[in-house]
Amino acid sequence: MRYRRGASAERELIRLLERAGFAVLRSAGSHRVDLVAGNGKRYLCIEVKSTRSERVYIPSEDIEKLVSFAERFGGKPVLAVKFVNVGWHFYFPHELRKSGKNYRVDAGDPFHTLEELVGRQKTLDGVIADEA
Repeated sequence: MRYRRGASAERELIRLLERAGFAVLRSAGSHRVDLVAGNGKRYLCIEVKSTRSERVYIPSEDIEKLVSFAERFGGKPVLAVKFVNVGWHFYFPHELRKSGKNYRVDAGDPFHTLEELVGRQKTLDGVIADEA
């Protein structure tokens, strides 16, 4: 059941990214990353999680593999979490907090939207940096 929910979330995110003008490749199984997406200007290496809970724990090893692959590939590492009945939340690894040996993400934590991720909308920090 977990695999099917995860694969379904990956396919849903693929459709969202394709609608935003990205070409997307899915890496089924336990590889370095779940999705690689690019639009000629922006390249994303994405680890996808889906949960019915309001909290998800991600093994440190998963984040380390994501960051390592993204550095070698030249893309931006992204953790995409689908909180079922809430929606998609996107995080960059340096924003995650450790909880023991894992990383912990709560649905109430600050996150990035799909529009920010694909470059359609800037964060407040990005707007301020542009004005400086």
